[in-house]
Amino acid sequence: MSRWFVLPLLPLSLPGAPVAAQSTFSGPLSPGAFESTLNIDPVSNTLRSQAPDAAPPPANRDAPASTRFVRDPALLSAKEAQIVAAMRAQSHEAAAELERLFSRDILALVTPELRRMGLDPQDMADMTAVYWIAAWEAAHGIVGRPTDPAIARGARDQMAATLRANPMLQRMSDRDKQDLADTMLLQTIFVEARMQGAAQGGATARQQMSDTIHAEAKQLLRTDLRAVTLTAAGFAPASGSAPPPANAAPPAAGNAGAALPGAAHADNWAQVEGVYFKAYTSFGVGGMVTVDYEPLVLFRDGSYYEIEGDALEDVDLAASRRAKPIKWGRWARAADGGFTLTDSRGRASQTRLQGGSFFKAFPAEASGNRLAAKYSRVSGGGNSALGGELTIAAKRDLTFAADGRYMSAGSAGAIGSGDISGVGTATYSRRPPGGVGRYRIERYTITLTEPNGQTRRQFFAFGSHHTPAQLDTDMIFVGDRVFVIMDD
Repeated sequence: MSRWFVLPLLPLSLPGAPVAAQSTFSGPLSPGAFESTLNIDPVSNTLRSQAPDAAPPPANRDAPASTRFVRDPALLSAKEAQIVAAMRAQSHEAAAELERLFSRDILALVTPELRRMGLDPQDMADMTAVYWIAAWEAAHGIVGRPTDPAIARGARDQMAATLRANPMLQRMSDRDKQDLADTMLLQTIFVEARMQGAAQGGATARQQMSDTIHAEAKQLLRTDLRAVTLTAAGFAPASGSAPPPANAAPPAAGNAGAALPGAAHADNWAQVEGVYFKAYTSFGVGGMVTVDYEPLVLFRDGSYYEIEGDALEDVDLAASRRAKPIKWGRWARAADGGFTLTDSRGRASQTRLQGGSFFKAFPAEASGNRLAAKYSRVSGGGNSALGGELTIAAKRDLTFAADGRYMSAGSAGAIGSGDISGVGTATYSRRPPGGVGRYRIERYTITLTEPNGQTRRQFFAFGSHHTPAQLDTDMIFVGDRVFVIMDD
């Protein structure tokens, strides 16, 4: 994609702290991966919130569904304002950079390049393809090379065919389609701008930013874009890429939620209706808008609890309500079968299970009470994604063996380009594994015994994908944090 596509928008300083490349190929247009693409909206998860039974089908249900929409300029402005407001809660300086960016007519600036590639800013398939292309090019270190229009159209046709095969498309309004399209467009701009800025810092900075975006895309798309080819036929697995492992069957009903022996508050589980996890907007490496996930427990009395870290059977629930009311809310089943979640501030949100922001969590028994992989979590901060000079990145690895061994390691780095302050800085640290410990997973609890013999017990769960929910062993929760399988 031509890098002058965003040149007038965001003149970035040098970004790019080291972040490891990530994960195994799971098919760019497999249902799980494509659903994840639709879940990266920093404001709302439009398409996946439309479950197949959410509303009666339209009268012309046999007519081909269209991915096109009539654009409402006010909706893009509202989305920009929401992103600025979310960023302001973290950094006033970064929010000011965003406001300067959004003071321009973004569509007017990018439409000529979109038209050159044969793409329409009023088509959500086209805008989804734009993000996939930008992320793929960034992951491969491509900067300044115009995208072949034939390749762009091939990716667009592939995305459009997948979307049109989804019955939820017919239930989407123009507003819904634009919300998704604008999300893809804004994510594309952030990717393009960071790669453009990194290229000005030389080959090392460009590679570091390529690795960073590759890692982010893996978390967002659940696809290793370095194991994918892009041709006029669209995206396809690169030669030799292994297919994804088959999903394990869901666990049988029974005592998966029972408390473990010796728990201080064993009766907590008797009050539980179910264990889930939900998506929320966060900020990652360089201040990039990302989606993170947190586990929560729904209780039969209509309350819910956002996991703080400890295993549920070790939590004094009454004390938690008093000390951290922000972790508590109310839930109810909606008339359409979905859920209404009301947080501690009284803010209500409608969601549907496996609908893009609210998912079933599986217990340890779903995978035979064993782990055999390295799971990682990438996080960070800074403001380079918004025109500042600071990029912060951190990575934590948890490596588990099927025989019960486990190791923990981590790394962190920060780069300040000095383009604004006049003083460039760089720092990096690595925490190698401190020895081999032991782990045990049972129900929704993981017991970790460190090499020094210290033992701690935390919440544990596997993630899920698809509808109805299927076990996803590539995603686990340890405490209140999500970890995923990544390639190094």
